[in-house]
Amino acid sequence: MALVAVSIHVPTPDDVETGLSQSTSAIEEGADIVEWRIDAWPGMEQAAEAVDELVKNASVPSILTVRSVAEGGEFEGTADDISQLLEAVHATGTCPRYIDLEAPMWLESEALRSAWRDMGEDTGLILSRHDMLGRPGDLLRAMADMSSIEEAAVVKIAWRARSARDSIEAFDVLRTRAKPTIALCMGEAGLPTRVLAGREGAFLSFAAGTGGPTAPGQCSVRDLVSRYRFRELDAETDVFCILGDPIAHSISPIVHNAGFADTGFNGVFMPLPVAPGWESFKATVGVLLEDGGFRLRGLCITLPHKEHALRFVKESGGTISDIAQRAGAANTIVVDEEGGLRADNTDAPAIVETLGIEPSGSRIAILGAGGAARAAVAGLVEAGARVDLFNRTPERAQALVEAMDDHMCTLGDLDELSGYDVILNTTSLGMEGGPDPEANPLESLGLPDWMLEEASVVYECVYAPRNTPLVEAARAAGTTVVTGEAMFLAQARRQFHAWTGLEAPFESWRQLID
Repeated sequence: MALVAVSIHVPTPDDVETGLSQSTSAIEEGADIVEWRIDAWPGMEQAAEAVDELVKNASVPSILTVRSVAEGGEFEGTADDISQLLEAVHATGTCPRYIDLEAPMWLESEALRSAWRDMGEDTGLILSRHDMLGRPGDLLRAMADMSSIEEAAVVKIAWRARSARDSIEAFDVLRTRAKPTIALCMGEAGLPTRVLAGREGAFLSFAAGTGGPTAPGQCSVRDLVSRYRFRELDAETDVFCILGDPIAHSISPIVHNAGFADTGFNGVFMPLPVAPGWESFKATVGVLLEDGGFRLRGLCITLPHKEHALRFVKESGGTISDIAQRAGAANTIVVDEEGGLRADNTDAPAIVETLGIEPSGSRIAILGAGGAARAAVAGLVEAGARVDLFNRTPERAQALVEAMDDHMCTLGDLDELSGYDVILNTTSLGMEGGPDPEANPLESLGLPDWMLEEASVVYECVYAPRNTPLVEAARAAGTTVVTGEAMFLAQARRQFHAWTGLEAPFESWRQLID
């Protein structure tokens, strides 16, 4: 079974106590092995004695690592400097379980090879290579060359992921490994390589301790072990992802993974950033579906890809739900065991369910004209509401009105703004990590604040943060507010059932995010 390694940066020998404290916390949360990142230590006084203290006082095995600037660390010296540190560590009688040495240094320095050999057979060699810019052009040759070095007990390759394709290539490396291997992709797009490392046969996966990540994209030990259930994943685990940009704010991984755990469903849910644009979306979903071992069974789609999701399923010959077809956008894709696709829109019924007033006969001002707006219009018009669209680009709103082709959906008129029962925001304005987290969409669209006072309900689709500028303004005006988590939970419950056939633990979810 793959190990969970916590990587802990210890800046100087004076920081040993802090490092050990961080290791204790990580071990309590599930770490099996600790990597001591001592990049700046070669040449420092008392470095060997401090290493001795770290290794002897950690309650799990240790990996000793000095990472160079060229490969993402802080070490600016030579291989001889590391050799001298290893010789001094050996003199203390300390024997870390592994020493991680970069392949270029290993190959160029006989002194470094000799210093490692002197450590004794109880200290294994992890031979590694890291590319902070992207996939190494000689990836396969580099793996073959490192694997051919007899002294290497473990080989490690890590690079910055630019897309989901990188993760699939990392899995290919693991599936064709010649000896124990670590293959990880750094950055947000590389999370699958960390979460699914054990399932794919990796020697270990790295996670961050309380001191923070030592490489881009490391999640915490707690998240890896508890949220993503690292040790429970196996060859039969179904994979689900949320695709969008931005994606870090999403609480979908929290609730869906908790749902899998509560119901005993063998699944895992991960966030995966996908750059804006049809080509990015098409390429990402395509590569995930093509890899049968990945076991993709469902996708949650957020901005800016809801219209792309519908198009992808249509062009793939899949089926489209009536509400997704009417909306012209999908936030949910179900993948059956034969690879067939079904697109749905759970946003639309969720908005109707949580609107706060009877939609039939209501007049609603919808802010925005993207995928969420399409869902809102489709659901509310079907429920008997009249909707007017307001958008920073009126042409986009007009295109949505024409696509709906329903007299109950019209373009908003800035000269006739009274009489709205509900003001419903579907834009990303005010969203954490969005283009303008401090913005009030009313102000951005040139709409007056008094609209808040006239409305019975202000409905905010953004849920991170819960108290957006629009929510705060509505509460100040004394208007009833429906915050974003209401819609989120209602649509997520429908997604969970579509993917698993099970009822979501709705009340547990509510408590989880409150």
